[in-house]
Amino acid sequence: MSPSDLILGIVGLTLTVMVFSYLIKDNVFFGIALYLLVGVSAGFATLLIIRSVILPMLVRPLTQAGTQAFYLALVPLVLSVLLIMMFFKRGSRMGRIPLAFLTGVMAAMALMGISRGTLAPQILSIFYWFSPGLVADSSAIHWWGMVEAIAILIGVVAVLCFFRERQNKMKLKESKTPVLVGLSKLGQVFLGITFGALFVGILSSALIALISNLSTIVEFFSTLLTG
Repeated sequence: MSPSDLILGIVGLTLTVMVFSYLIKDNVFFGIALYLLVGVSAGFATLLIIRSVILPMLVRPLTQAGTQAFYLALVPLVLSVLLIMMFFKRGSRMGRIPLAFLTGVMAAMALMGISRGTLAPQILSIFYWFSPGLVADSSAIHWWGMVEAIAILIGVVAVLCFFRERQNKMKLKESKTPVLVGLSKLGQVFLGITFGALFVGILSSALIALISNLSTIVEFFSTLLTG
């Protein structure tokens, strides 16, 4: 085993023990490990942004004076300067301009992702299984596909009714329609199933990472003891 592998193994083992010390109680060793994780993650994200965004998309185009890339790079440069001015009281109002652009772009990307990645496939799936052409071209009706389409339709409507009822409760309004109340309760069930599935996915990912880390520690000790 090389000295670098030995040092990395000892550091990884120490950090693992520091994290597992949280099972006893919240202590300073767990805090140090947590701060190291946040600091390393922030440093890695900053380095990645500098190498993948700032240098190729801002600094390099600014060195090519007179080109189209140069004039396009002036836009993010001006917005970045206005954003930095928010640290000063006199320029705080000017910093709202890049924040407005950033909020608008993020909202548009989120809406586009939701519509194209979630809403549109669900609607197309419902229309597909209820399509008259599909029923006419096939000798047997795809009952399971129709059941899935109905479940998707009911789930979407029930979740929307649930959020509608929550909004009415926040406004101190009571719904007088039993159907909407029932659909809102059904939507709560769908949300519970969704969050349960997400929790299971996160827990399984954490277990996979734990098993991988433990196997690395076992391999480190076996390599250290055997030579």
